[in-house]
Amino acid sequence: MTVRISDVRQANQHWFSLGNQRFFGDMEYRILHSRHGNPYLVRRTKMWNDMLGQEPTQVFRVNCLNPDLSIGELEDPIFSSLSDVKVWLKNQ
Repeated sequence: MTVRISDVRQANQHWFSLGNQRFFGDMEYRILHSRHGNPYLVRRTKMWNDMLGQEPTQVFRVNCLNPDLSIGELEDPIFSSLSDVKVWLKNQ
């Protein structure tokens, strides 16, 4: 089953609220599927550096999606590019 971002937004309206996006630094959302067809929420987000005076960096984080389209657990890897996310998904 192909999952669309509009379906996930509808099922998780609070997650995609403007206040939530600002708080977590999320800039972009998309749905990608693993080689087995499992859907994942991929977020381009800001990650704060622990060094004082440093600007946040943009990274990609991945959450699994549950069968009811609720947003599941955050996966451990932190990705520096969308290409890295796609390579990781090929192995899932």
